[in-house]
Formats: sequence, structure tokens, C-alpha cells
Amino acid sequence: MTRPNGDNRENIHSATDRERCKEMGRRNGWRLKRLKPTRDPILKVDCVFDGEQTSFEDNRYDDPS
Repeated sequence: MTRPNGDNRENIHSATDRERCKEMGRRNGWRLKRLKPTRDPILKVDCVFDGEQTSFEDNRYDDPS
């Protein structure tokens, strides 16, 4: 998502807590910008990282043709 003030795009993924956000950032080489609380009882925070939105979608079973 591009912000009106020209900031970089944001990559957002949910997690159970702040430490999981930090771990996700370290594992993927992303800089954590901020956390946003959610209303989900399990995935309690949205981790907001610098960069273009990514996906953890599993492509192992996609048809290569």
C-alpha cells in the first residue's frame, strides 16, 4: 500500500505477540516499523514491516503448466 505522504510500501502480517513479529522480521530480513493491535483473540497484533506486501502462500502444489 502506498501512503499519501510518499512513504515506502508496507508489508503486513499477523502474529500472536510482539516477539513473534520480531522473530518474523529477523527470519525474513524485514525491518519492523510498528505493531497494530487486532480484535482477533489468537493473532493479536499486525506486524507492519517496510517493503512491498509478501505472501506465505504455499505454491508446492501449483500446476507448473
